[in-house]
Amino acid sequence: MNVNRLRADEAPKPKNAADALRSFIDAAKASLPYRDVVWDEASWAIGSANVKERAHLANEKRLLFTPHHGARVRLAERVLFETPFADLVKACIVKRRLDRGMESGPQMVFLRAARHLHEALPLPARLDTTLIARGDFVAAETAAMLREEPSSAYRSCVFLQEFARMLDRHGLGRAPIDFRTSAKRPANAQDRTSAKFEERTANVPTAAALTALATLANDERLLANPLDRLRMRITELFFVCGFRAGEGLTLPVNPIVREFVLDNGALRLDARTGEPVERIGLRYTPEKGGEPIVKWVPTEANPLILRSIAAIEDICGPFRENARWLEEHPGDVRIDVRDDELLSTSQAAGLVGVVSNDKFIQWVKQPGRGGLGVLTRVGGKYFISGASLRRAMATDRYDKPVLVRANGARQMLGDTLLVVPLRFWRNENSVNYAVSMPVGLQVFSDFLAGRDGRPSVFERYGIVDDEGRPYRFRSHDFRRLVNIVAQRGGLSQVEIAQWMGRRRIEDNSAYDLRSAAEMADEMRALIEKNEVFGSITDQVRALPVTERADFLNQRLTMLHTTPHGQCGSNIVENPCETGVSCLGGCRHYLRKKNDVKSRASLLRIERDTLVGLERARDAGDRGQAKNWVEDQERVLRTTRAALAIDDDPTLTDGQAYAVNPDGPNLGVPL
Repeated sequence: MNVNRLRADEAPKPKNAADALRSFIDAAKASLPYRDVVWDEASWAIGSANVKERAHLANEKRLLFTPHHGARVRLAERVLFETPFADLVKACIVKRRLDRGMESGPQMVFLRAARHLHEALPLPARLDTTLIARGDFVAAETAAMLREEPSSAYRSCVFLQEFARMLDRHGLGRAPIDFRTSAKRPANAQDRTSAKFEERTANVPTAAALTALATLANDERLLANPLDRLRMRITELFFVCGFRAGEGLTLPVNPIVREFVLDNGALRLDARTGEPVERIGLRYTPEKGGEPIVKWVPTEANPLILRSIAAIEDICGPFRENARWLEEHPGDVRIDVRDDELLSTSQAAGLVGVVSNDKFIQWVKQPGRGGLGVLTRVGGKYFISGASLRRAMATDRYDKPVLVRANGARQMLGDTLLVVPLRFWRNENSVNYAVSMPVGLQVFSDFLAGRDGRPSVFERYGIVDDEGRPYRFRSHDFRRLVNIVAQRGGLSQVEIAQWMGRRRIEDNSAYDLRSAAEMADEMRALIEKNEVFGSITDQVRALPVTERADFLNQRLTMLHTTPHGQCGSNIVENPCETGVSCLGGCRHYLRKKNDVKSRASLLRIERDTLVGLERARDAGDRGQAKNWVEDQERVLRTTRAALAIDDDPTLTDGQAYAVNPDGPNLGVPL
């Protein structure tokens, strides 16, 4: 910890808001946690402070202390925050880093929220930030909701609320602000009747798109192009394994793990060939934290994975070997020239990867490369020595770790599967083979989806859908696809969470894009296996076995989600007449064991109900609230019954169970 950091209990108490503001900013300046950052500059490079940084995101994480301008507007063309407002925002960002270790992502959103506030402030409040008032935050909230998409606006508004609370907590305003955002969290995308859910399911690749991708993977034109061939083999890894971008693009060297499958200690044999069945996995480091683990792939995909890794190694192997040489020779590059050898600018341009003498001279003028002083003029031409050229080329080295795990362990470029030379994705004359680089997300995204001026691989090879539109993918589309296939295949929620590298089982729901009909199919199967209870199952068990399937197919049309769990009432034909009163003891109320989101909601309700029940009983003693007491007791009983599902060792994690199988039909029975 920085010894200069000012502790709140040691600091003298300021007499007024101006003194408090001055002390707050001075303390932040004295304990600046970002190395190589100068307080008064309008641009702070903060990415190097990230604990779990990965190399697939090539852009440096910078905070630009300016109003809204658009990401592509250069700093020199921007208007800057007024210095007093900039100092306040910088101090808040430093405080968030020191107190809570905030990484670059949340800090950038906080700055975005501050821009909305700046836009709402009159000039006097920008020059004297102690004048900032509650109305300014309300205006900033309105601006955020008008400018941004609902999910982004909600985050900005939450950070505006945090900003206001920091001002109040440290006494930085002339009057309390007491701002609480009125923005509401966007509707749950898991509501299978919502437009948002339809939008998410539209991002799952179709069968036609996957067929086009498979055709492209073996296209002779693609196979002849090493740039496209490499990116296609990377795509195959994402398709099979459902990696997050930062997981797939930072795989370690030699990631394959192989072992034979055993049944009760004996080798399992392939029924067709009689050969032992082998399973293959890939070592990777989950993006959400944790140590490296193995992702086992479906046996049918073994040949595809082996082919992909072999092709990647064939292309990337030499560049990785160069990366290892660079790590062993700091400050140098490996080029076949002597220190005292003079090279013409055209020779040097070929080594650097620039297309002309003039471009090379522009290149050598850039900071750190020596400028014209390293060139020697002989007979009207410029030359450069081998030693000077190596020093200049060394400024392009990639010396950062490819990823840093939460425990501080670092994976360098020489230990990484995907390694290419500098400017590999441009034309052949632009490549610098002396410098090795990781594969970034942008070139992978350009390959699959394209962007302005950079057509996708589908556009370049003329692979289009029935309407003549080129197919397009995003790297995360494959993760959605793999997750929904696992859900449809019947894997348990625990297995899916483990295989997808998730720390929390409840995160599965964000990727569960099965339709309402598919969810109903799951419920039919559970009912037929006597694994769920309720009014519909009572009716099913009263029927002859031969009639049960038809009854279920006709009656169980939709399973839907409530804030407290799932419900098997048919809201397609009849909306819930009691306003989703699950906690009134309704027999349709189901809850998945160890669902963290619903548990948090239930624990909050339990606390609030206990308080309400005490008040109801007090009023009941005076003969005023008998019905209120009974209602609160019923809610408390149901809440505790729902929580008790987590404690039952005979129940399976992730499966839905009836909370009140013998409860009343508060909804319309199926």
